[in-house]
Amino acid sequence: MIIQIPVKPLTKEGFAPYGSAVLIPRDGNPDRPTDRFNFWPKLCLYQCDSGVFQIGVSTFFKRPFRLASMERHFKTEEFMTPLTGQIIIVFAPNKVVDGKDQPDIERAEAFLIDTTQSVVVGKNVWHWTPMPLQEEVSIICSFAEDTQKNDLDVQALPPGTIIQVTV
Repeated sequence: MIIQIPVKPLTKEGFAPYGSAVLIPRDGNPDRPTDRFNFWPKLCLYQCDSGVFQIGVSTFFKRPFRLASMERHFKTEEFMTPLTGQIIIVFAPNKVVDGKDQPDIERAEAFLIDTTQSVVVGKNVWHWTPMPLQEEVSIICSFAEDTQKNDLDVQALPPGTIIQVTV
């Protein structure tokens, strides 16, 4: 079974069920306007249980816009921002079936995120690795220290199920 979902532009309202969208302000009042720069210091806050964050860079290579697994983190939110191009990320809320947590694939959504945008993925939100629109795209990724080793729940979608993103 292939579940097709359209890619959506990233907006604060549209992304709210999964965390926070961080967008470069185009208007409004910066906290510290000067003749050299404008500074908006708290576009978003995010948390982890340990209080220690790591910042890393991942480079993703172009591939079909489809996935057969999703992941989540229990103890930390995750910050992602593309540095060198556009990415698509698929998100899904959790649902419980027969006492087990799993991604609610019927409610999955895909968002297009460009180099002027970032997302902070909420705790327990199902997502998958970014899919670049260009041949390769590097992103900054930040979450609690050693999340990739200590706080990673990866689940395959039901056998034969694929989520296909339409662009």
